[in-house]
Amino acid sequence: MFVRIGNTPRDYAWGSTTAIAGLLGTEPSGRPEAELWLGAHPGSPARVLDPALADGADDLAAWERTSGLPYLLKVLAAAGPLSLQAHPSPAQARAGYERENAAGLPADSPDRNYKDPFHKPELIFALSDPFEALCGFRDPADSRAALERLAAAGPGGAVLSGFARTLQGEPGDVLRRAT
Repeated sequence: MFVRIGNTPRDYAWGSTTAIAGLLGTEPSGRPEAELWLGAHPGSPARVLDPALADGADDLAAWERTSGLPYLLKVLAAAGPLSLQAHPSPAQARAGYERENAAGLPADSPDRNYKDPFHKPELIFALSDPFEALCGFRDPADSRAALERLAAAGPGGAVLSGFARTLQGEPGDVLRRAT
């Protein structure tokens, strides 16, 4: 069964002022519109545009509880750089979410890292040309060497040397310490 859904774009500063409106065939709001969430995520569940087709549910979170629809499609319209994102494995996501719940962190706390128990696999399908993205991390030894070169080159050397020292060791150990 196909169900038409919609949502209000998220207004992050890096968003385009025209791309999502153009995709939807609507008038641009004049504000940055960065992401259009089309899924059952409780933070912004998509609206079912015709609830009669979805057993009376008016948003995907309600429909998901009975249909088992576990996805979040994000249409991104980036007009500027996005922040670094690192997503947990399924086991890390469940454990982190349970740990923060047990600690009593409110769901909307800025100190919370795990807003739900789900990992976040992602797929990019670029609608614009050009589209530029980086994926993955530089090997910690290469990062350490670059920081050491910068430290030797000028001001701020002591601070950069300190950062370089945090990257000493086996890559897995370095990344675990950094989280």
